[in-house]
Amino acid sequence: MQSDAGPPARGDGWLMDQYRAAVQSCTTEGQAYWTRITAFVLLNSALLVARSALPPGPSNHWARVAIALMGVVTTLLWAHTAVRAHFTSAFWLVFLRDLEGRLDMGDAGPYRALYNYYTRLQVRCAGGAELRMPWYARGNVNDSTSAILTGVFLVLWIVALVRLA
Repeated sequence: MQSDAGPPARGDGWLMDQYRAAVQSCTTEGQAYWTRITAFVLLNSALLVARSALPPGPSNHWARVAIALMGVVTTLLWAHTAVRAHFTSAFWLVFLRDLEGRLDMGDAGPYRALYNYYTRLQVRCAGGAELRMPWYARGNVNDSTSAILTGVFLVLWIVALVRLA
């Protein structure tokens, strides 16, 4: 099922209201993402502390297995959340750039300018400043942070399970 995001022509006031609502939604999604990443790190850290607090010996074997399995499950859930957040963010950025185009903002629209900046195009601000993001800063911090944390925790939990086998 395909959705047509373009409403019938209603004037710039209506489009500007849509733009403001989309900016707010994009901002809220971003804040929720960082809240989730904090919860993920804290949960995995708590699981590591709980696992380390168990006294050594065979009596705690199944508790260690259970904690490691919870770590794997939470890491896989986080991976899904991170991928979904990536595509949600991509949606809002494309949608906002589309609204900026329909509002005749051109390259001066903040999300179009941000996109141009991320893709290493030169961005000229209204005050005359010219900006270009260096090649080494182009990586998406949301995606790279999620990928690194997911990989580290998943490897850690899998190693923990293998050592218990």
